[in-house]
Amino acid sequence: MADPDLGALTALRRLRHVETDVARRDLGLAMAEEAAFAAREEALGQELDAARQLAGEFDRETFAAWFSRTRTEWERLAGESRAAMQRATEARLLLARRRVAETAADEALARAEALKRAAVAHREQLMLEDVARTLKQVTR
Repeated sequence: MADPDLGALTALRRLRHVETDVARRDLGLAMAEEAAFAAREEALGQELDAARQLAGEFDRETFAAWFSRTRTEWERLAGESRAAMQRATEARLLLARRRVAETAADEALARAEALKRAAVAHREQLMLEDVARTLKQVTR
């Protein structure tokens, strides 16, 4: 029959492992989102830089309207990028906590298994000593 304490610790270890995997996945998604916003910000920055370098004939009103829209988009992206960075930071912290919890569960299970092995070895040693004692008495 399986030891209920070991069964509970094994279930806890599996749960912590699943939680760690979910936290890893969430961190990957948050980092991908953060990278996507950074790439969009970079592309928009390059577009703005290229527009500032233009010389020659162009419609100033059209340019001013485009520049205003682009600047608004830039500010929106910057805000979303900061939010994505915050989500990635939170995901990193959550993953760190999950790793600690998983390690603690692994160590608790390992300690419980070691204690169980020690108890079994002790019982076997006592049985061997009892058998040896009995054999000694019989041979006298």
